Amino acid sequence: MEGTRSTNLPAGLRALARAGVWVAAVSASLLAPLTAPACASTRSATPRPAADAAPADASKVGDGGLAKNTPPDPSALDGGQVLLTASGQRAATSGYPFPAQIPTDHVFADGWQVDFTHVIATLDRVTLWESPNLVPDDPSQHGKAVAEIDGPWAIDLHQNGNGWPYVDGQEPGDRAIAFGVLTRENLNGDMPFPTDGTRLAIGFSAVVATPNALDVNLDDDGRAAYGRMVAQGCVVLYVGTAVYSGDKGLCNGAPQALDAGGGGAPVGTGTEAEFGLVPKTVSFDLCFKPRSGGLHAGDVETSWINCESAEVDAGATADASDAGDDAADADSGAAITGRGFAVPSRGYATVQLTLRVDAPFGESTRPNAPARFDPFAAQVVGAQAEGGVPTVHLDDTGGVDFEAFTDKQGNPLPWRTCDPAYSSPDGGRRSGPMAYDPAPVRRCSGDASRDGLCDYEDFAKYDQSAQGRFGGSQGFCYVQRAYPSPP
Repeated sequence: MEGTRSTNLPAGLRALARAGVWVAAVSASLLAPLTAPACASTRSATPRPAADAAPADASKVGDGGLAKNTPPDPSALDGGQVLLTASGQRAATSGYPFPAQIPTDHVFADGWQVDFTHVIATLDRVTLWESPNLVPDDPSQHGKAVAEIDGPWAIDLHQNGNGWPYVDGQEPGDRAIAFGVLTRENLNGDMPFPTDGTRLAIGFSAVVATPNALDVNLDDDGRAAYGRMVAQGCVVLYVGTAVYSGDKGLCNGAPQALDAGGGGAPVGTGTEAEFGLVPKTVSFDLCFKPRSGGLHAGDVETSWINCESAEVDAGATADASDAGDDAADADSGAAITGRGFAVPSRGYATVQLTLRVDAPFGESTRPNAPARFDPFAAQVVGAQAEGGVPTVHLDDTGGVDFEAFTDKQGNPLPWRTCDPAYSSPDGGRRSGPMAYDPAPVRRCSGDASRDGLCDYEDFAKYDQSAQGRFGGSQGFCYVQRAYPSPP
């Protein structure tokens, strides 16, 4: 983790990155009070009325109908306040190189270089509660809500800039965008936030794209893409291009390699004839949304609540072998320091709401599993494409058996692992026919997505719905889905 963060902040504002909360040590007497930014609303945490059943009018987006979000004024940030930022981490802005450029790079295990044009999400209902550790073993339990700010906000996490409201994110190389401020406990008598070290639970939601969203940072192409999101009912949209580069790794003609994990099991390296059919360049346009559930524009689809806080420190020594996946992130040196955050006694707190961008591509339902693009690329085998580059959509993966992957023409898809640092998350076989193990999530019975995962579209959507984080990659949240889904 970088130490002092001063990039893009005015003179006198300094941010110390700690535990997903950056404390700006600035004298409150030098700053003017700040109310919630224009167009955002602070409100009581009452259930939102059901949306009208008629389709949303996407034309309001394309013609500039989205209202612009007013970014926070950095010169007016006051002591005891909470600045809200959103990030897709370095991957959203810079993509996933292959091979890794630095040892800590996340890569796609099957050798695809993945770059994004848009990573658009509609976020809403940032809420703070008392008592994040009310029930130590159950993060779904917390104290009463004390503050909430609503948008909803349409944010393109791929966009970046050199000046405010763009700021450095929590982990090295990450960028974030400031979009709102909580000034007081607006659900608790407008009391000031505690500054005595008391921790507050935090959570946020993703909602179905709506023409009533506040435009945080969409460019012209992004507004057109958001119009499609509204028309299609998307919650999150990925647009970009994947280019196969596995021959720069293990997939250079050798018949097989070894898993770099402790087991050293053999892994396939893509020598099968099937990979002669898979295009080397594939565009993707992935609209993530529930397959059922009756949600409408602006409805909450997934909430990430009572999130853990990961302190990023080069000297962090938490031992993941003792505490499981939630204990430490070897890539970032992050150690879990508890749930939520504390508002500092001096200055304001900056909190980062994060979407882990590679989550939908994971080869497992376990958190932070290695990502793969072959299952998507295989669904355009034989497809005709203008300009020669086919485009894969999420619904192309509907009906694809994740326990026996095939391409669009029904040919079996083998495992292909090109990353020399690859380590299997479950110790399973990674050679021969490709198959994902959904454990600990069940496979569905019949075609009921409510009780399990029926196909690869379900699998990818399930992983995407768990992508919410607080701060860095290890700031896990309790996931609450508002549509038919296994837990």
